[in-house]
Amino acid sequence: MLRLAPEDAGLIKSFTRDLRTLSKHEVPFESPSLMDLLRMLPLYRLFPKYSMPVQEFADKIRNPVLRKLFTAALQWHEMSLILIMMTLAWMSNGAVSYPIGGSISLAKSIEERLLRLEGKISYRMKVSKITVENDRAVGVKLADGTEQRADIVISAANGHSTIFEWLDGKYVNDEIRGYYDQLPVFPPLVFVGLGVAADFIKEPIMTSFPLKNPIRIGNVEHERITLRNYSIDPTLAPPDKTVLTMMIPAEYDYWKEIGQDREKYDAEKAGVEEAVINAVAERYPDIRSKIEAVDVATPLTFVRYTGNWRGSYEGWQFTRETMRLNIKPTLPCLSNFYMAGQWLPPGGGLPGAALSARRTVKLLCKNEKIPFKTNTP
Repeated sequence: MLRLAPEDAGLIKSFTRDLRTLSKHEVPFESPSLMDLLRMLPLYRLFPKYSMPVQEFADKIRNPVLRKLFTAALQWHEMSLILIMMTLAWMSNGAVSYPIGGSISLAKSIEERLLRLEGKISYRMKVSKITVENDRAVGVKLADGTEQRADIVISAANGHSTIFEWLDGKYVNDEIRGYYDQLPVFPPLVFVGLGVAADFIKEPIMTSFPLKNPIRIGNVEHERITLRNYSIDPTLAPPDKTVLTMMIPAEYDYWKEIGQDREKYDAEKAGVEEAVINAVAERYPDIRSKIEAVDVATPLTFVRYTGNWRGSYEGWQFTRETMRLNIKPTLPCLSNFYMAGQWLPPGGGLPGAALSARRTVKLLCKNEKIPFKTNTP
């Protein structure tokens, strides 16, 4: 960065110095002790300094090329910069990594743990209602008409469906309504995957590049595209073949409207496929003949598979206004019920959802007067 933008030397050195400071600290999973707080004072001092949106920080960069690269790499310009910095710091010190096999490998490890603890899992069973008797959650009703009774109900599903559909919006207050009326959510995506008969092992894992011919998806024109190269994961493709993906921000309302007409919807998806392949071909001109598989997922695909409200893939955005938000895992006037997952902590993602679940179960154990244990013999 210094070679590219010597006129921004002061800002660059300050930014990288603070990244190194962040990389030396781990955020504790439990409530920090006094000693933890003292050790982490340098970290906490950085939160107000970098709570600004990514775009606000980028505007301070004088070099136009570095400014453009900075905003291109960090797509969500309203997100608080401190979350991006924490991610970079943890990547630097090895605290975070990519799981071989993708997120399904993480899901399977949770499944295996639950089965070892004699838990039971029912797949392909869609919830239609949470059963409540005398303001007490007692189970769930499924789409096939059957009912499962339970001593405790925990929803790790989409927050909006849980509160306003499965519980009919009966257990809310102005604060909870305000979350869904006012808080910014991660925009939905058009997600495109390509199966390519080529070895990309020598190519960057992620590349963001400007397009000579911008592509239009829905009502949004994209002047650059970010390509993710999964050649590092041998489980995703046969030898000498590669999975490439693109996560492209989209408009939910556009796709919801066009989704009313199946013919128009399929034609729009076909148009997206062609536009994205043309975009990738600007960097890899011979790729078209090597593409063996294409998958296009729209915001409606996300809703169909996950139920996530407005197709958002990570819940609430982590902004200056939401970064200190502490959404409770319980609902007013409803007992024996808890929530967990990405619709509690701003920032979303698998780590946030897992940490949310841990905190929820810890609260449940406290309320039930059961010791909270994370290990078994």
